[in-house]
Amino acid sequence: MRVIHFSITPLAGMPIRLVQALRRHTGIDARLADLERFGLYDHDLVHAESPEEVRELAWSADVIHLHNYLDLDSTQFEGVDFRALARAGKAFVRQFHSSPELIAGVMGIGVHELLEQPLPALAIAQYPERLFPRARVVPNFVPEHDPAYLPSGEPPQWDVFFSPTKAMSAWEDRWSTKAMPEASEAIARAAERTGCRAKVVTGLPLAEALELKRRSRIVVDDLVTGSYHLTGLEGAAQGKCVLAHLDERSLMLLERFSGAHGHPFLNVRLEEARQVLEELLGQPALVEYAGAQAREWMERHWREERMVLHYEEAYELLLENPELVARQPELALDDPALAMRYRTLPDMVYRARAAAWAHRTNASS
Repeated sequence: MRVIHFSITPLAGMPIRLVQALRRHTGIDARLADLERFGLYDHDLVHAESPEEVRELAWSADVIHLHNYLDLDSTQFEGVDFRALARAGKAFVRQFHSSPELIAGVMGIGVHELLEQPLPALAIAQYPERLFPRARVVPNFVPEHDPAYLPSGEPPQWDVFFSPTKAMSAWEDRWSTKAMPEASEAIARAAERTGCRAKVVTGLPLAEALELKRRSRIVVDDLVTGSYHLTGLEGAAQGKCVLAHLDERSLMLLERFSGAHGHPFLNVRLEEARQVLEELLGQPALVEYAGAQAREWMERHWREERMVLHYEEAYELLLENPELVARQPELALDDPALAMRYRTLPDMVYRARAAAWAHRTNASS
């Protein structure tokens, strides 16, 4: 089977990691065409540098895998006509990594139009899957046995590591935020009170960020939305104590795809982050134990070689019948009670937290 992926943004490096894993662990001949050289993650093909090769690979592929902002009418890859490829019988699947509002905004279409597009779709098993209820759910993962993802075995240089990709406030955007101002402040206050060494960075190439993370004790992920991100999986693979706030839906998805009742994170909200960090920093043995447990969980329950098979299965279903690439029945959200539990209620809780945070901030100013 020949599959070519197309992406116009790096998407935290997941497309390239996915393609590399497909080539390592399946019989699929997978390639990735990035629109341009982003400079943060590895590349396979860069369309701006080899457009003819990209076009030829698209015409020789069995499956064309579009990421996030691309559909059959997208024209960013000059010389690659997705509509013509579909008419020629190429099988298409699209993968969502972000919120509908963000994707639709980048594409210049409405959210309803985006959600009604008929392409067979995948959504990552983090917050996006609840926002694309018709999409088949697939996991994000990292190459846990790659040297960059292994525990360093050396004394750490940093006590706390935080690498948000966006600078917006915790309460500015329901899903795209990483709470950079608020989480950075919590880390800084914990550092002042404990004398710990904190490293807050953004926009670094993945190799540099991974190396800094390997030389840290504690990794801070998303403390606001209720979902974890690739940075949390990276930290867990490296044997770090990872702080992330996980809501009920995220916990259920981790259990569903791992087959385990536990998970590799310390479930901590932004509101308690400073106090938790201070206590953890005073208990280095506990931090080390939490990191070792996280690494063990990744090795046992979230191995790349097993997670990538969910994508291979999706391709097989796609080639059999595109209508089979649909939401797994056990993960469906079409029942009103399930939608309330896993979608409406978490949004209510987020708004209540935002109001409480604003009240506390106003009262202290």
